[in-house]
Amino acid sequence: MTAMEKEVKEINKKEEKEVAGDKEKEEGTAVNDSKAQKETEEKEEKEAMDEKEKRNLKAGGDYGEELIPEEQELEELRSQVLQLLNELEEAKELSQKHEESFNELQGLLEDERLASAQQAETFTRQIQRLQAQLRSVQEEMDSLEEEKESELSEAQEELRAAQEEVMVLQQAAEEAAAERENDIASLQEELCRLRAELQRLHATTQEYELEITSLRAEIHMKSQGVGTKTEDVEPLQGSSGSLSMSLPDEHDSLDFPGKMPFIMMSSSSDSSGDCVPRSIGDLKLLREEYQSLKAESEFLKDENKQLLEKLKLLQLQRAGSNDVYLALKEDTVNSEKEKHLTGIKDIEEGTEDPYETRKAGSYMTMTEPRTNCRLVDVSIQKNISFDGKPMTPTSMNGGFSEIYSLRDQLKQAEEKALQVQNECDGLKGELQELQSRYKTSQKEKDELQRELQKCQEELEKLTGKKVQNSPTPEPPVLSIPLIGMIVIVALLWCWWAETSS
Repeated sequence: MTAMEKEVKEINKKEEKEVAGDKEKEEGTAVNDSKAQKETEEKEEKEAMDEKEKRNLKAGGDYGEELIPEEQELEELRSQVLQLLNELEEAKELSQKHEESFNELQGLLEDERLASAQQAETFTRQIQRLQAQLRSVQEEMDSLEEEKESELSEAQEELRAAQEEVMVLQQAAEEAAAERENDIASLQEELCRLRAELQRLHATTQEYELEITSLRAEIHMKSQGVGTKTEDVEPLQGSSGSLSMSLPDEHDSLDFPGKMPFIMMSSSSDSSGDCVPRSIGDLKLLREEYQSLKAESEFLKDENKQLLEKLKLLQLQRAGSNDVYLALKEDTVNSEKEKHLTGIKDIEEGTEDPYETRKAGSYMTMTEPRTNCRLVDVSIQKNISFDGKPMTPTSMNGGFSEIYSLRDQLKQAEEKALQVQNECDGLKGELQELQSRYKTSQKEKDELQRELQKCQEELEKLTGKKVQNSPTPEPPVLSIPLIGMIVIVALLWCWWAETSS
């Protein structure tokens, strides 16, 4: 029986070794099986060991009590071996199934790893591309800001230049207005002086009237002695009366130096008169003087009218009408020149008639006031000046045209300043809009950078983690593409908003 026990023990050891070998194989092939399978295997092993111990105990007890034939024991052992072999086959089948499932799971894990790696590469490429686009957009924004700043600086410089031009034009206009007022004041002073000379002329006319009355009395005294020459006295009386009527009309006319030389000559000649033949020559002289005075009075009337017209033109000149004055001035100068030339021609003809020569002489005396008037005009023109230069009629016209051109330039400069101001306001508005857009883009950029940092952290976590044996690694793999898609959509939306704005 000891041999049988030894054989049973050896068989049990072999079975245990086989079971242990199978278990080792199963453990080597199915390292990643679940804990439930391990527990079931351990339970099966324990049950097998318990059964073997029970059998051994039964075999030992039966040996003591009853003797069992060896054949029965061998059959039992064979049946046990067969059961164990069946169990081994079942365990092998289970191990093969577990190996197949393990291989399938390992293949799925490798596929998922490859897919996640490819997705990570695509996401990194897209992120790099979007970062490059963001950099280009930022560079464009910086260039636009620089352009706007340069345009603003140019507009400000143009504004300053326009303001300086406006100030210069205003100063020039003020200086021109001050010079014009000074010229008007000088002309008014000249007018007052001419009025004083007019009063002096009126006084001289009264003196001449007294001399004429005295001469008329003397001639009347002499005509009583000579009765035959009374006919010459009567026209003299008429001429003296007409002269006395014409001279008071010269109350408002002007006096110029060298006006009536012949009256003084006649008075001196009459004061020395002694005889009647001499009075006849005096009558002729008086007649000639009367005609010269008449012509001179007409000339003075014309001059008075011209001066009144000049006064009116000066008043109009304050309102801005200067071309009419210049035209009239040129006309009067031309007419005076023509009269002067005609007088010179008459003198050059050299008529033998003493009356004509005396008439020419009286004409020369009449032209003297004209020359004086011209001298006054020249002095007025010297007083009227721009930048210290004397003004002729043409230069005066040019000066006033320069004033008008300065006014036009001032208006243009003001309009230009307004346009530049409006452009500056528009550029400021555009700059504010660009600043607001830049701020929004900066905020979006910060948000995108935060999201990128989060994605990078998650990628680092995923790449840094060791692959576990759990069969369900799907949630992190699914979270990566979702986050990547969200980032891509956000970046595309930001880019679309910037391009559309």
